[in-house]
Amino acid sequence: MKLPRSMLIDDPLEEEVDEEEVIAPCVIPSGLKRLIDVMYPDVNNQAIATDEYFASRTILTTTNVMVHRINDAVASRLDGDAHEYRSIDKLQDDDNWNFFEPEVLNSVNINGIPPHKLTLKKGAPIMLMRNLNPDLGLCNGTRFGWWSSSPMSSTPRS
Repeated sequence: MKLPRSMLIDDPLEEEVDEEEVIAPCVIPSGLKRLIDVMYPDVNNQAIATDEYFASRTILTTTNVMVHRINDAVASRLDGDAHEYRSIDKLQDDDNWNFFEPEVLNSVNINGIPPHKLTLKKGAPIMLMRNLNPDLGLCNGTRFGWWSSSPMSSTPRS
């Protein structure tokens, strides 16, 4: 795909608000706040924000840093309490433990791997990155809303 001009936003959190601006489909709004307003206008309305609602909306970005900024911005708009999940910070094979301190493992930030600390709120849009049990019928990349949790697992709405 070839773009006719640079589509980068200088500072996605700072933006000028033009109340009369009309955003047509396939037009990139300027600023992260405005982008989220356009992509997820009904994110707190459970009657509208169904799995199909989330499956039909995607914000793409090229870096994990921006992914985390977008996720935090969307989560800040959701009602309710946040639930924090942390990754396991040790290796199964303890022979190599000296090479990988927990701080090093927790700082890994590569594509396809969730962050060490994941904060979710009820209704948050999530994407299944890797299904360890495909017999249950979910595919990698499936998008849905997150609706409940327990200390050891999280459950999308069925």
